[in-house]
Amino acid sequence: MHEYRRRVVRGCPICGREAAGETCGHAYCTGELEARRRRVRDERERQERREAQARTLDQALRLRPDVPASAVLAILPATDRPVVRQDRSRRTLFSEKLSDVLETAAADPEGPTGDAVVAEPAAAGEAGLIAAACASCRGFCCRLGEDHAFLRPATLRRFLRANPALTPAQAKEEYLRRLPEEIIAGGCVYQGRDGCALPRAMRSDVCNRYHCEDLEALRKSAGPAPVLVIGFDHDRFVRASLIGDGVRTLAEAPPTAP
Repeated sequence: MHEYRRRVVRGCPICGREAAGETCGHAYCTGELEARRRRVRDERERQERREAQARTLDQALRLRPDVPASAVLAILPATDRPVVRQDRSRRTLFSEKLSDVLETAAADPEGPTGDAVVAEPAAAGEAGLIAAACASCRGFCCRLGEDHAFLRPATLRRFLRANPALTPAQAKEEYLRRLPEEIIAGGCVYQGRDGCALPRAMRSDVCNRYHCEDLEALRKSAGPAPVLVIGFDHDRFVRASLIGDGVRTLAEAPPTAP
């Protein structure tokens, strides 16, 4: 009925009720529509600021003899959050969540296991470009792993099937012992100084497969030429990197405070 009203009757874009104007006139819908427009406007302005800064940095960096004229400019996320000690309370919270996920996985051992395990990216080609771009970023999206690391029953079920000698309790210990002592502030419990502390076979499908929109755009457009990456945390410049034979940092902003 909701979809019918949207198609046949001019409906409110928020609730779907009949609308004489832009919305049904309810205060919530009017406010929500304005909030959506404001978010779109703010993101557009943020993108414009990023692009303006990137163009300025691009012009300056291309004056350097170690930056090839053929380098393709790419604007990507980046993070420079400091390394801090892993908090005990986060370990405890993660352990509790992991127990619940393992219990669900073990209760239905024949259930789905998600995607097949992805091998480590090759050093060349598209996979190499993706790995290098993520290395230049240093895990902007990994912060979303928080205290759960995107681990789901399917992930743990896959791990248990691949390691039939392990009991659920032993599998839990395998995950807990890989928690790093030092992590990126505000990041995932497994986001350590050198990246993810979990091998790919133990990571979630999200962690193995996800590409941010900017990385997807680079993947589809980049050719064999080197890539000059300008990385931002929202609209704050973080670092510039050159992706060619590896990843080389060209410039960095002062590190953020803990």
